[in-house]
Parts: sequence; structure tokens; C-alpha cells
Amino acid sequence: MKEMQAFEEYLKEKGLKITNQRLLVAQKIFSSHNHFTAEGLLDELKDNRDRISKATIYRILSIMVEAGLLEEHDFGKDYKYYEHIIGHAHHDHIICIQCGKIVEFVDDRIEELQTNAAKQNGFVITGHSLNIFGICEACQNKKK
Repeated sequence: MKEMQAFEEYLKEKGLKITNQRLLVAQKIFSSHNHFTAEGLLDELKDNRDRISKATIYRILSIMVEAGLLEEHDFGKDYKYYEHIIGHAHHDHIICIQCGKIVEFVDDRIEELQTNAAKQNGFVITGHSLNIFGICEACQNKKK
């Protein structure tokens, strides 16, 4: 698994220990392709809760973001969402403000507009994040 290899190499480069806790958390993260929160991850690891604290989860997530293995997202909640990005093409998000549903999408027209805006203002894009907030179809239908 290239993600695990990249994580272990990063830990070695930074002189950080390769612990069972770090490996267990990384394996859990890389085995899913969903957005997740630290709390949700902790719940998924409940069988190992005696060995992995909330603080440890947050430290591991921070290391993985710093390593470029995870992206941290602010979807307008009181907590951050994460997703692993190795082997995943760039995409943007639409988030339902009622149920929290997250949809990933790619639109070349938006990418072109962003590139043009940067160029017109003398910038070179090094990264970007686009989040669109709205109400999904299922939540709209609940109101009817």
C-alpha cells in the first residue's frame, strides 16, 4: 500500500517513531475513501480505545496533514473533516448544511476560471479549495 509506505517514510525522515498506534490509525484512514472527523475515527477505533487516546488521534492527523497525506477541510462545522489524498485527483465539494452530505465534483470550467483569475492578478496557483454549501435534494424533499 503506497500510502502506508509514504507515511512510514515521512516518519523516518522526521525522526518520528513508527508506533503501532500510528500504523493502526493510518491503516484505518487509508482503508476508507470517505471524509471523516477525528471523533468519527476514534469511534471506528473503539476496540483499541484503551491504546489510542483522542489526543493521539489528533497528533497523528496533524502529522499526516503535514506530510501531505491528508487534507483538512472546514465544512462550516465546529470540527474539521479529513480525507486522504494520495492517488486521488483534485476535486471540490458541495456540502448539505442540513444533513452534512458531502459530494465531490470536478468541473473543468471552474478550474479554468480559477487559473485565469490567478493569472490576471499575477498569481501562480499552488493549491485551492472550493466548498459550495446548500441543501441536498433529500433534505429539500423533507420540507415538502
